Amino acid sequence: MNEALRDEHFQRITDEKARHMYDYLCDACEKRPGGMTDPDQMLVGDVAFAEQVKGKLMDDIGERGIGKVAYNGRQQYWQDNKSLAHFRAYCDQQRKHLAELRLTPNGRKAANVNIDDDFDSFPD
Repeated sequence: MNEALRDEHFQRITDEKARHMYDYLCDACEKRPGGMTDPDQMLVGDVAFAEQVKGKLMDDIGERGIGKVAYNGRQQYWQDNKSLAHFRAYCDQQRKHLAELRLTPNGRKAANVNIDDDFDSFPD
């Protein structure tokens, strides 16, 4: 792991949960075949920062709810909390980054497993 890059990332990643995720993902990347490169660590920084932002968005959703009834003169309408759309966007972006880092089940290429279950030895 590039410690200078980690220190740079931790200047903007202040949430403990996001920092823990950063360290965990870096460890997972280092255990992969080929290890972790600086571009990989940059993606990990983006994933951890997105986790920090998602936490703030979740706090906002918990505080204000998913929406509210708004009034425009005599008209009444439902107004969504925009934090929901942003939260979904950050979740999608995190999934894409994790797939790029090959840290999701779809991102890893699993080796074929040959199971010898003696199926061919049964009589017809």
